[in-house]
Amino acid sequence: MVFYVKQGKLPESRHTYDNRNELRREELFGEDSFEGAYSLLYHLNEPTRIKSFREVKKDVEKKTDNLYMHRHLKTGSLDRKGSIVDGKQTVMMNDRIKIQILKPKDHSEDTFYRNALYEMLFFIHEGSGKMVSPMGILNFSQGDYLYVPKGLTFRLDYDSPCYILIFQSMDDITIPTRYLNRYGQLKEGTPYYSRDIRVPVLQKPQNNKGSFKIFIEYEDRFIEEEMDMNPLDVEGWDGYLYPFAINVSSMAPIVGKLHMPPPVHETFSSKSMMVGTFLPRKFDFHPRSVPISYYHNNIDVDEFLFYSSGNFMSRKGIEPGSITLHVRGITHGPQPGAVEGALGKEGTDEVAVMIETYDHLWLTDTGKKIEVPDYNMSWYN
Repeated sequence: MVFYVKQGKLPESRHTYDNRNELRREELFGEDSFEGAYSLLYHLNEPTRIKSFREVKKDVEKKTDNLYMHRHLKTGSLDRKGSIVDGKQTVMMNDRIKIQILKPKDHSEDTFYRNALYEMLFFIHEGSGKMVSPMGILNFSQGDYLYVPKGLTFRLDYDSPCYILIFQSMDDITIPTRYLNRYGQLKEGTPYYSRDIRVPVLQKPQNNKGSFKIFIEYEDRFIEEEMDMNPLDVEGWDGYLYPFAINVSSMAPIVGKLHMPPPVHETFSSKSMMVGTFLPRKFDFHPRSVPISYYHNNIDVDEFLFYSSGNFMSRKGIEPGSITLHVRGITHGPQPGAVEGALGKEGTDEVAVMIETYDHLWLTDTGKKIEVPDYNMSWYN
């Protein structure tokens, strides 16, 4: 993250104590083997106090062997299923990224979850609730991005039925470097500002006994830990690594006299993908501008789009929850009649999430089940 956060009660200096009779258990929560971003958490009890361990095998979604072609999936047809632990439905993936839909069946979760391998980025398509972690409570609602660093213990409680798009990335998900000045501060002219970013609010530490389960996810299994003390026992924390949220309504899209290319919509980045957000915005102000996207061939990337709300004028048959995949090497763009229909339009009300991936995205079996047939021919028919 780009700014320092400090909450709760902390010793005067790191790696020290203030009162020998009230020792706190300091945990370094960090990435890249002590070289990356980190925070220091101060627990009332040992975070290693595990009563039992159990290994649980899980079903593993694999990429399917299919043709390179443009695709359209309708995720609205996926059933509600499970929780953050067992309800994530993978629709596309490669060796670095998983793209999932979570439509939790339960109103709240009584177990905790931790992803051992992947950073996670949620986009809240529908619903609201809160993420509860040792670092505090982070409320979320429709239109929020929710960033979750790998290794964070948390659970999700829902105020209303949720429908969530999830990106899992083996590589760090960060604010784009080009948005930051040499001090690490967001520059003027970027689509959002530090004030728009919401961080968890630390609650009173819980020091009660009981049975508290944490499911730690790996590629082909979970490790189920059982703790006899509440893991929400952090009295204070500070640092640069923490979950955060930002709502698309807080963002300021960049517009221009002529049509702007997709990189101006960039929101987050990683080594394996770029995340962009298409937002309600005024169109180009040249008197003869063509405000719709031009035809293009993604030479080096695959282009994924999740359509959340609004009028998606560039193509037919799209609905909220639709996914399109436009693969490298095959030209795509507006469908027949879309360019003519766009002329003279002054703006758009669409909200859509894009990722461009540097490795090809493959469908999973789940993705193939919700695929719209013959989308690849929709520019001809």
